[in-house]
Amino acid sequence: MMAMLKVLQRLFSIGTCAADDGALAPLLTGLAHLSTDGGRWVISRQLLGLRLTLSDDQEAVAAVLATQLEVRTPWVRLLAARCREAGQLTDANALVQLVSRLGGAAAWVEAAMPQATLDPTTSTALERELFGCTADQAQATPVLTRVMAGASQLAHWQQGPLPVLNPIDRTGERVDANWCPGRLLAHPDGAGPDEDFILCGRWPGEEGADPLAWVQRGPWPLLLAAIGYVQDSWAAEARGGLLLELPPGQYPHYPTEIAVLVAGDDGAEVLCGSLGGFVLGLLSRLNMGLFPAPLTDAALNTRLSPLIGELQRRQVWRFQEGLSGQQGFYRVHPKFSDACYQISGVRTLGLNARGLRRAIREQAEQWRIERQGLKSSLQRHEGHKEGL
Repeated sequence: MMAMLKVLQRLFSIGTCAADDGALAPLLTGLAHLSTDGGRWVISRQLLGLRLTLSDDQEAVAAVLATQLEVRTPWVRLLAARCREAGQLTDANALVQLVSRLGGAAAWVEAAMPQATLDPTTSTALERELFGCTADQAQATPVLTRVMAGASQLAHWQQGPLPVLNPIDRTGERVDANWCPGRLLAHPDGAGPDEDFILCGRWPGEEGADPLAWVQRGPWPLLLAAIGYVQDSWAAEARGGLLLELPPGQYPHYPTEIAVLVAGDDGAEVLCGSLGGFVLGLLSRLNMGLFPAPLTDAALNTRLSPLIGELQRRQVWRFQEGLSGQQGFYRVHPKFSDACYQISGVRTLGLNARGLRRAIREQAEQWRIERQGLKSSLQRHEGHKEGL
């Protein structure tokens, strides 16, 4: 069990772990993606999401282990005894709160009531490693409660396997293979994940690199370059489009936020949100996620700021000053635009990025519809208030 503990800790710390231990299969089915060669387990979006409901990786590992009957049984017996104690208190609210926090695990605890006990378990070494104390101690009760609530959700997910994942194409040309459902993308400029299966957050630092070659080697530069590519091709249609505008008071090379506006066929622009929010919506549309945890719009905008400057320095994006009374905006750089129509560019951002480009445009169009609907709803509400 201790060996399995170390493997699971690695899964949460770098996003993957070896799949050579057959005992992991019943634990990680439905919680992690198996690599196509069967050699790695890759953490899933939903498992990362559940990790956020817990205090740390140790609790998350405990929740995974608790999906096993041999680990879970003594812990639910302890919790049954704690529920019995709470039920004997004058204040019944203590029991109500405990049962409420157990969530789906309450049924496990109820079934264990006849065997309720506060005796130490036979897994005290494991418990000290996970909780810092043994499970029979009162201080472990809040931790056990969270762990078992998480385990009940994990046990539900274990009933269906997740899609297998291909290794990352390090050349960056196989965009559709890299940007696929289930894939995780490390935070901008983030380090640490297993870059064989998780898109890295760092961007290349070598000087003098061709802009397209530089973009291909960095997932975040490629993503923003693809947004610029879609923006450029959409503008050529003269029917709607995507505008990346610099809000007032911002420095173009290190903006704290870029506003995203989407125009309809009539040319009317709707302010939809920030670049960070747009990227998060896009990743959700692609059934992808961020590693090691989700970010807010504002946090992602902050992390993208240095990359915006680098995109301009590398002549992938350029900032264009607005006309009188208008804000400046970002567009794809002409040098990079030309490279997109050369052989390597057509292969990378043309043929292989069709799915990504389609998702970018669909996300923009959906965002515009949603914001228009929200604006109309607010206007109707204000009109109703004025009429009262």
